[in-house]
Amino acid sequence: MNADRMPVVVILALTRAESAARLGTAAGVALVAWLVLLGLLALATRARTPDAGPEVLELPGDEPPAVVAMLAGGWEVGREAVPATLLDLAARKILAIEAIGPERFLVRLRPTSATPPDLAPYEDQVLDHVRRLAGADGTVPGEALTTGPEDESAGWWSRFERSVVKDTRNRGLSRGRWSRWMLVVLGAGALAPAMLAALAIVVVPPQDNAKEENPVGAFFGLTALAWFPLMAVPHKLRAERDTPAGRDAAARWLGLRDHLEASGGFTDAPPAAVVIWDRFLSYGAALGVAAGAVRALPLGSESDTVAWTSYGGRWHMVKISYPKRIPPGWGRPPLLATVIGLASLVGGLLVARVFFPLMVDAASTLSASTSDHRFEPLDLVGVALLAIPTIVTAVWLARAVLMLRAAVPDLVARREVEGVVLRIRHHEKAHYLAVDEGTRAEIKAWLVEPAVLAAAGLGQGSPVSATVSPRLGHVFRLGETRPVAPAP
Repeated sequence: MNADRMPVVVILALTRAESAARLGTAAGVALVAWLVLLGLLALATRARTPDAGPEVLELPGDEPPAVVAMLAGGWEVGREAVPATLLDLAARKILAIEAIGPERFLVRLRPTSATPPDLAPYEDQVLDHVRRLAGADGTVPGEALTTGPEDESAGWWSRFERSVVKDTRNRGLSRGRWSRWMLVVLGAGALAPAMLAALAIVVVPPQDNAKEENPVGAFFGLTALAWFPLMAVPHKLRAERDTPAGRDAAARWLGLRDHLEASGGFTDAPPAAVVIWDRFLSYGAALGVAAGAVRALPLGSESDTVAWTSYGGRWHMVKISYPKRIPPGWGRPPLLATVIGLASLVGGLLVARVFFPLMVDAASTLSASTSDHRFEPLDLVGVALLAIPTIVTAVWLARAVLMLRAAVPDLVARREVEGVVLRIRHHEKAHYLAVDEGTRAEIKAWLVEPAVLAAAGLGQGSPVSATVSPRLGHVFRLGETRPVAPAP
């Protein structure tokens, strides 16, 4: 290279490097602004469930139970919509539900001539499911109504859910979360961070004598690569939202819910009580106040994360989680968790003594070079490379502190628990036991040693007593007790 042109080349390279840094910063700012816009629109488009209207003594509308379940469930189709639909078919004399013993029921098909031609697709889906399962005598035991293995059941449920949503939209009671203008605004807004990021990459000076590719083609290609993932985010946040007509209908049905909930014996009414309550039982199931009927009709695969239970004297739904890494140390003996937490803390501090000062020095060097207009791309690369182990170390230290915070008090603390077993699950090498104490709407399943679980001889629905650590959920003692409440 000619010596008299060297300063010009150096100045050009520095200018491009500075431009890349500034464009990258601008892309980050634009991305944050776009995420704020997305968050505001997501907040504004949340479904709004109205307050219940006045209590009514009759059905306040002609919407099917599955649609009512969606309106009362915050514009989400709840699983109770399926048994509610089956109960409604029985109330309309398309099916019959008969009691054949304590907690045992039989679903019986009626003659084909009794089937009306105007069933909604999701109602026809439930009826076809019963027909497929029915024996030669046209009956299906209630316990055999499940929709198959988990994968098959998931597909069945997806078809049902889509059909209910479509019907609700056709009735003007629901709409998609994102209006067309919102998607246009989000799409246009996403162009800013995508284009700025693409420009930042394109203007980075080539290394040494590397041949520079077509910058225009690279710019458009990189913009597309950044834009499409951004627009996938609102796609993942798709949901149904309310309409004015939907809110009016929901308020009316919620008024009926309050009336049914106050009716003596309604919440525990079995499926065969449909001959007494008629369609009120199906709508009660859709509104979440006919737990006895819903529980006895296992339409769908058993949910790992949701269970019905009457422990404590009243039917209610409990959500179950299965902790694995959060909170740290869950299920471990307190002494072992304390040792692991201390070792992790010491190891993390030793690593932090190496990487934290290096990270500070690299950040200071980058700040100084940028402020002195002598930006060096290698400084930015150094910060990026050091950021990974620094963040990992910080997370490791935080995890160790949280584990110690739970483990140290649990060295001496114990909690006596009495309840009923909701779920027993085996996830890879982990064995979980979910116990309802009748006091919480959400519970964490305990991690239990296989030998302890086997020795207790428990099954789902078994009354149980246990001694556990209050923060780590470690099980010291486990045993079955005398039945004290109906099984879930």
